[in-house]
Amino acid sequence: MRKYSPLIGWPMRNPKQHRFTMPNEIWNHKLGPIQFLIFSYLCYCQSHNPLGDLTLEMITNSVHTTVNTAKKYIESLICKGLITSGWSLTSSLQCSSYKYFFTLPNEIFLLNLPPSAFMVYAYLLLIEERKTHTCHPSYNTIAATTGLSKNTALKSISILLETGLITAEPSSYFDKCGMKWKGNNLYTICPIRLAVDNFYQQQLRKLELDIAKSHLAARSAV
Repeated sequence: MRKYSPLIGWPMRNPKQHRFTMPNEIWNHKLGPIQFLIFSYLCYCQSHNPLGDLTLEMITNSVHTTVNTAKKYIESLICKGLITSGWSLTSSLQCSSYKYFFTLPNEIFLLNLPPSAFMVYAYLLLIEERKTHTCHPSYNTIAATTGLSKNTALKSISILLETGLITAEPSSYFDKCGMKWKGNNLYTICPIRLAVDNFYQQQLRKLELDIAKSHLAARSAV
């Protein structure tokens, strides 16, 4: 069993303050990746912030899309009956109304994940074993549940691995005849703060490289 210990300087976190809930039912609506991402952000806002303070600019900045795209998919969520015209969840999807739910970390919106990768990450958290934080779906299962193509599901897993949100281990099994076959990958959900730290370190290195290039170009121009 894998068990993660908080790094020094990381206080124990209250899940109610650092995570938000998503209804399991949302997977029955077969949302597209951008729809799912925007719906997730609205769930986050409703869990932690008053929706009266929410603006379209805040949504576009948080999900990293354009105003027109955000408007388009917000309208589609309203048409599906998932949110109201005031952008709050409909009564059937309110936290107090649904029995089955999963949670996502608040910081997931800081990582600027592509919508498809965000959706796959959410699915892995939906099916993870809560004590070990592991799961082992096939690419076909991921694709079928999220509505993505198998190739997109594979690429999304690669992005999550590169970001440090998950790790993957190959597995195998023996059939009744004793033949060994390749099994599904075993995915482990990593602490979100590791991925956030890695993301900001990459951003800092990129900034330092851009500054170095700018200084070099200035010297060359002299």
